[in-house]
Amino acid sequence: MLTIAEIGKFIDNDKSSEKKRRARKGVAYYDGRHDIKDYKMYYVDADGDLKEDKLRSNIKISHPFFTELVDQQVQYMLSGDEPFMRAEDERLQKALDDYFGDDFRAELVECLTGCVSKGFENMYAYMSASGKTRFETADSLGVIEVRGKDTDDGCDYVIYYYPDRIEKENKVITRIQVWDA
Repeated sequence: MLTIAEIGKFIDNDKSSEKKRRARKGVAYYDGRHDIKDYKMYYVDADGDLKEDKLRSNIKISHPFFTELVDQQVQYMLSGDEPFMRAEDERLQKALDDYFGDDFRAELVECLTGCVSKGFENMYAYMSASGKTRFETADSLGVIEVRGKDTDDGCDYVIYYYPDRIEKENKVITRIQVWDA
């Protein structure tokens, strides 16, 4: 089992990784936080001095072009009315439609959006209150795959950390889940 210190080390290493840095940049572009906001325009005034132009209109309005491209790609990938899973047996097809129906499609949209904008995304299966397998997207910026060769016990782990809000105290905490075989 991973120790608290090891989990902290893996999370710290993950937050500073190049892969996650690039993914955060993709999310920033998807959210419309472009580098155009840092642009400055200059002009030379009548005295020959270089001045920053702070009155020019529309110089810092960013267009969400990346957002549109990502959303178009996801919709194109999911276009069509065919089910994800097909079976000749009608009863099996009904069961597959239940598992891979509208709820799955909604999670898949979220997963593919993250995959296209960040370069990777995660989805996991869980047991719902009704006892059925359901799927949920896990933000890949908070998922760490730990290989057995990097641990003391030689076991593979997945660490999932994410912010959560405690309503009573209006405080944000980080929840951490560690999964093994």
